[in-house]
Amino acid sequence: MPARPTEAPSADAPFNDALPTDALPTQEALVRHWPSDADRPEVSVICTTFNQAGYIRETIEGFLRQQTDFCFEIIVHDDASTDGTADIVAEYAARYPRVIRAVLRDENQYQKGHRIMPLAAGFARGAYLALCEGDDFWCDEQKLARQYRAMQARPEIAISYHNVIRRGPEQESLHIDVQDSRNHERVVALDELLVHTGDYCPSPSLMLHRSVVERLPEWFYTTAPVGDFYLQVLAAWPAGALYLPDVMAVYRTQAQGSWSQQQRQLEDDRRYARHQDFMARHAECMHHLATMLDASHTPSITLAMARRWYYASVEYLQAGRYRGFRDAIAASMHQQAISAPQRLLFLLRRTPRLAGRLIAMRHQYQRRRRSTDCA
Repeated sequence: MPARPTEAPSADAPFNDALPTDALPTQEALVRHWPSDADRPEVSVICTTFNQAGYIRETIEGFLRQQTDFCFEIIVHDDASTDGTADIVAEYAARYPRVIRAVLRDENQYQKGHRIMPLAAGFARGAYLALCEGDDFWCDEQKLARQYRAMQARPEIAISYHNVIRRGPEQESLHIDVQDSRNHERVVALDELLVHTGDYCPSPSLMLHRSVVERLPEWFYTTAPVGDFYLQVLAAWPAGALYLPDVMAVYRTQAQGSWSQQQRQLEDDRRYARHQDFMARHAECMHHLATMLDASHTPSITLAMARRWYYASVEYLQAGRYRGFRDAIAASMHQQAISAPQRLLFLLRRTPRLAGRLIAMRHQYQRRRRSTDCA
């Protein structure tokens, strides 16, 4: 069924990450410094949400506290939530009809195989898109203005991101430490994005040119197992990605990727089968990238796949999926030798229980070392 864009009637943490807790600006105060003759927004904030009633107020209010001298709009796409999220979104849309447009789905589009972010972006009018999912939030009222001006100053760059606070259920940290040598404004080369797996560019920090979404290849929609990584890579081609060191968002990790979570997931037969499909689709998408990009990027693509297969082999090993472990570590070595642990697991692929004990010992050692460093 079609979406229902609302036509609203008029109307304690270690980091200092919270925006002011006083009353939100009114719609009139929010738009006071916007050009009176502007007929379209410069930036469209794209917020995708599903069953995030416990977070969505904080998310939307982070948008509404932005201070700009240019027009922006907020597109909140709710994918048929069942927990009251849509009602909360509609409430804010009614209070800020000039600023917020709520797209409330009657049927879940993700379950129908659609990519939600590009779907939501289809409702946007701005030349730039600022992304934030419904369980993350912005913690700097200058975030939009600062990032927009930085991208305007570098028109050849189609994507930018910035430092964030990573918040898990038990701890939080900066995505890039203040003392890290990478933590300065810079253009990140495409190869640097290619070789890192996971959330190298945190999703609530992303701003990209609208043209990026308009030129996504068909395999992005049909094959890519996760959209974020390939969106970032395709947006950074060819000019790279602009990184800003300012901490301007909070990214809730929900302990994704933890060892215990991986084990629980992969011990389930259906999830194990889905993960195998996930890896096969990654391999296919990397092949598409290799075809699209200049040959100079092939070593980075090879290294990226070697890492992905190695991480998969460890996950399979920890879950007792020994056949999957053997296949994955062999696929990793076939791509490229990348580390001593990888080579050791390959040598021990016929004795997976011994390999598992060694990996567990290494994990315990690393955990103790991290605890000692923190102390």
